Parts: sequence; structure tokens; C-alpha cells
Amino acid sequence: MNYEEIVEVMKNLSFLILLSAALVLSVSMQGQSCWGGYVPSNDAIDCASGWTPGSPAGPCCATYKACNSYASPCPTYDPDYSATGGCDMSCTPIDSGVLFLLIGGAAFGGFLIMRRRETDLIPTRS
Repeated sequence: MNYEEIVEVMKNLSFLILLSAALVLSVSMQGQSCWGGYVPSNDAIDCASGWTPGSPAGPCCATYKACNSYASPCPTYDPDYSATGGCDMSCTPIDSGVLFLLIGGAAFGGFLIMRRRETDLIPTRS
């Protein structure tokens, strides 16, 4: 493969990644009844209308980005998730520190792979 072919493949790959990201975002933005496909169980307790963290009107999930938080379309307190304060945490975003480590590790691994490929192309004396 020459340089021009590699550039063309990379352009196609970046277009494919952009297209798949747009597809994922469009599917996730559709009006779902609950975030992340969360379905309240039979023992889930509905929150009072307008409940916010610190309100005395009964238990509710106080984590803003949780699937069943007070800001979601179906705010509940779910005893099935009692370890996390009644919150289904599968919708919460990844921590930025973890994301930094993942991206940094991927970049470092890619660098090592490219370096190895370059050293394989250098002829050795025998």
C-alpha cells in the first residue's frame, strides 16, 4: 500500500466513524419513555412532581444523569438499586479521568505499534 491509498482508507474510516456516531446519537435522541431503556420495576416508588434533591417529599434518585433521576422522564426511587440510593446508574456518563486513561492508553499503544512497524522495515546487518 502506498501513501495515497493509506490516506484514502483513513478518509473512508473517519467518514464511517462520523456516520456511525451520528446514527447512535439520532437513535438515543428519540423520545423514549425512560432514559437508557430503563423500565421501572413493580416496587419502584414514583417521585413527587417537581422533586429536587433536598426536598422532603419522599425518596427519589438524586443523581442527575441516572436513568431514573428526578430530571429524567420517569423519576422513581427503585429499591432494586438501593446500593446506589435507588438510582439506575447505567445511563451516567463515564468519568473524565477514566476516559483520559483510555484515550491515552490507546494513543500510546498505537504509537508503539507504528514504531514496531517502522523498525520492521529497517534492514538489519547480518
